[in-house]
Amino acid sequence: MKKNFIPTIAVITTIIFTSCSSYFSVEKMKSNYERRAHSTTIVGKMLSTDKHEADVYNSVRVYMNDKEVERPFQVIALGAYRPLILPLIRRERPRIEKYYFLRAAKQAYKLKADGVIIDDKNNYRIIKFTD
Repeated sequence: MKKNFIPTIAVITTIIFTSCSSYFSVEKMKSNYERRAHSTTIVGKMLSTDKHEADVYNSVRVYMNDKEVERPFQVIALGAYRPLILPLIRRERPRIEKYYFLRAAKQAYKLKADGVIIDDKNNYRIIKFTD
């Protein structure tokens, strides 16, 4: 009984803390990104983050694949968005749907890039146009 106790607890803990996400709605992610960039809050006004997020939105384009980019580009960095997730408190899907595009665009803005290509669930490429 004692031998099986620790592996059983390990399996149960793994199942509880594993987040299971099957899909992410691109339209919902884009609308969250646009709403966040254009909204103003009291805290955002005090810390001037609203203006920064609007600057990020206006200067960095977010693409879903290479075909959407109509100009020649060069990949200048690879990035990943992996937030700390505790599924008992908050699931992974709402967190990624709400912040993924914004985090990728902010990273591109810091590097003075022109756009971001979202590759898959957590990975993205930061691009700069060559022409």
